[in-house]
Amino acid sequence: MIRKIPTKSLEVGMFVSDVGRAWFNHPWKTKSKYISDRSEIDELVNFGIDEVYIDTQKTLKPQEAPSASSKDLPYRAKEGSYRVRSQPIAPKPEPVSALEQELPKAAKAYNRALDTSKALVAACRMNKRIEVNEVQENVDELVESVSRNQDALTALIKLRRFDDYTYTHSLNVSVLSIASGKTLGLSDKELKILGLGTMFHDLGKCRIPAFILNKPSKLTDEEFVIMRNHAALSAEILIEQKLPVDDLVIKVARHHHERMDGSGYPDNLKGADIPHLATICGLSDVYDALTSDRVYHKGMLPHEALKFIYGLRGTHFQPEWVDRFVQSVGIYPPGSVVELNSGEMAVVMEINHSSLLSPLIKVVADPNGQLYSRPKLLDLSNPDNKDTAIKAVITPKQAGFEPSYYFNIKGQE
Repeated sequence: MIRKIPTKSLEVGMFVSDVGRAWFNHPWKTKSKYISDRSEIDELVNFGIDEVYIDTQKTLKPQEAPSASSKDLPYRAKEGSYRVRSQPIAPKPEPVSALEQELPKAAKAYNRALDTSKALVAACRMNKRIEVNEVQENVDELVESVSRNQDALTALIKLRRFDDYTYTHSLNVSVLSIASGKTLGLSDKELKILGLGTMFHDLGKCRIPAFILNKPSKLTDEEFVIMRNHAALSAEILIEQKLPVDDLVIKVARHHHERMDGSGYPDNLKGADIPHLATICGLSDVYDALTSDRVYHKGMLPHEALKFIYGLRGTHFQPEWVDRFVQSVGIYPPGSVVELNSGEMAVVMEINHSSLLSPLIKVVADPNGQLYSRPKLLDLSNPDNKDTAIKAVITPKQAGFEPSYYFNIKGQE
C-alpha cells in the first residue's frame, strides 16, 4: 500500500516509492529506494523534501533492512552478463579533480582518440585490419579521464565543434557512454568494454552507399531499410576480422538500435533481452545525433535533446536508465550559455549532479550584452543565491561571444 508520510518519519528499512519531486530536483540517483542509512533521510530533509511516498508492503523488518554496504542492493549482474539490470548501480562517491584542472588532459585524450577514429573509418573503407590495441589504449585514456572528473570530456563535446560528424560521432558516443556508465556504477572493466563497443558501433556505415548516408532529404522506404542494416554490418565487420574482443563489444555494435518495446533493429529485441551496455550506447547515440549539426538539420540545444529523450522514457528506454543518463549529462552542460532572471548572461561552468537546475555558473555579461571585465562565479545551489535563476538557454551566436573562452581547454599537442 502506498502512503504519504513526513520525511522525518522515515526509518531504515522503509521503501520510498517516490520522493515526490521531478527526477532532476532531488538528491538521490533514483526516485525510489530502500532506506539503508539515516544519512539518506537527512539528505531528503536537507534538500527541503518534507513528504515522501512509501510502499508499506515492501518495508523490511529491522534485521532484514539493507545496510549501506549491502552486496545485494542494488542488484548487479554477474560479470560478463549482458542482460539489463533491474536498477542502475549506485556509484561509490569518489574524490574528483576540478573540471578545469582535468580539461587539458581530457583534450589530449580526445584528440588522440579522434585521430584513431579517423584511422578506423579509413581502415574500414579500404577493408584493412583494425588496430584494436590502439583503439583500446585510447579508450583506457578516456576511462581514466572520466574517473578523475566525469564532466570534463562531455564538456569538450559542447565546447569544441568539429566539422566532420563521420569521425566525431562514434567518439562522442563513446565519451557520453563512458561518462553515463560511470554514473551508473559500472566497473572499469565494463567501462572499457563499453568504450570499445561504442567506438565500433557505427563501423557498418562504411558499407552503406554514400548517397544514402549523406542524403540531405528524407530517405525512401528502400533506402531506410539499407541504412538500418548498418548495426548488423558493424557486428559483421568485427566478426569477420576475428578481433580479440569481449562478446559484449560485438553486442553493443549490433544492438545499439534495439528498443525496450521491441520497435528497434536489427533483431527486434525487447526489455531484458537487450544488453545493458547497448542501451547506454543507444541513449548516447540518440543524444549526440540530436545535438550535432548535420547536412540535413541544425543540432538541438542539449536541454531540448534531453526533453526529446525523456519522451522515450518507458517505451524505447527503461525509465531508470533515462533518469541516470540525464543526471550524467546534465540539463545545462558546461559551456551552455544561459540568460538569468536578472537579464544577465552567464556560462555554465560545472554541473550540480544533485540538483541539475542549480549549476555553477560564471556571470559574464550585463542585460545589455556588455561583457564584464571581471566575471562573477555563482553557485546556484547556494542558499545565498536563491534569488538567481536560469531563465533561458541561448546559443553562443545569440550571446555574441564564445563560451570556450572561459575554460582552459589547451591540450592540442
